[in-house]
Amino acid sequence: MLVFLTVPLSGISVDIYVPSLPAVSHYFFATTNLSQFTITAYLIGLGFTQLFAGSFSDSFGRKKMFIVAMATFILVTFLIPWSQSIYQLIFLRFLQGASLAMAVVPMRSVISDLFEGKELQKMMTYMTIAWSFGPIVAPAIGGYLQYYFGWKANFYFLGIYSLATLILAFIFLSETSAHQHPFQVSYALNNYRRMLLNPEYLNSITIGGLLFSLITLFGIVGSFFIQTVLHYTAAQFGQVTLLMGLAWFFGAMMNRFILHISLEKKARGCFWSMLIVSLPMFFTAIIHPMTIYNLIVPMIFLFFFTGMLYPSYFIRSVLLFRSSSASANALFNSSAFFIAGIISGLGTFIRLSTELPFVGVLMSLICLCLILYYPDTTSKKTMTVFI
Repeated sequence: MLVFLTVPLSGISVDIYVPSLPAVSHYFFATTNLSQFTITAYLIGLGFTQLFAGSFSDSFGRKKMFIVAMATFILVTFLIPWSQSIYQLIFLRFLQGASLAMAVVPMRSVISDLFEGKELQKMMTYMTIAWSFGPIVAPAIGGYLQYYFGWKANFYFLGIYSLATLILAFIFLSETSAHQHPFQVSYALNNYRRMLLNPEYLNSITIGGLLFSLITLFGIVGSFFIQTVLHYTAAQFGQVTLLMGLAWFFGAMMNRFILHISLEKKARGCFWSMLIVSLPMFFTAIIHPMTIYNLIVPMIFLFFFTGMLYPSYFIRSVLLFRSSSASANALFNSSAFFIAGIISGLGTFIRLSTELPFVGVLMSLICLCLILYYPDTTSKKTMTVFI
């Protein structure tokens, strides 16, 4: 339960804040690009720091690292509403992501410490479902907090939630790691080198990053589309993202019930379905002005298919390196957040007067996934384990 309470924080810290992006831009008299970059800074901090978090967790265990990191995250979160400029906010968001990485990585590893075989696959699927509650509830909560109290309320809510989780962990969390070893930089680097030289693992983290970028990009760009261009309120944007989160959730739940189907078959069906769904969206963007329905209906299907695939690629990557599970899951998620951070940074330059550039980027991400998928299916090292 502590894992399921903690893991969604990485997504909640993004999604609860997304409805406030236009308000933050107005509050600091900042450009749209700079306000969107507060998301990018968080993702880069979260992604980059996980590289160290995995090795530290494998070396020093789960509980001590979680307690210290979570306390730091709470402190930074309560400092954010006191930011005096957009640049200070960007810096604190980077620190927020970095400290949360150190807290979430050891908690994700608790699952692989406690379970094996099919039970491990089931529990890791449940963990990704728990993570999906962030995109489901956080934007709706953030939208209403923004509508009634302003953007600062999001961070006070996040800090209180995290403080409650820290207290529970301090009382109930036990050390679960059975593979602790002295920390050595050379060992950590060799461990990551070994993982990155594994074709299946490298393929998994790249596709995972592209899939997560699709989700993040909608949060950053969609906030301005719906609130600024289409003139809906922050609360209404929260309701839209609630639908997106439910689509992700049902996709993850569907994945739980089709564990007997190989990842190869699931990926082929989902990637081609995503491309087919995006084509009408592209042509509609050329012919008709943007409407809320043209934007969100195809995105619901894209979120559903992404929810089916992302957990599968995560599970496959961790199963490849069970003895270094924290490092394996940290590198996977670090890559996902880092890739999403870069693409979301580029996404700040998307022209917001039309959805056509946004749809073009989505289709490019899907096509890249397909390009990466087909060489992976012909690899002689493909796992025989069904994900």
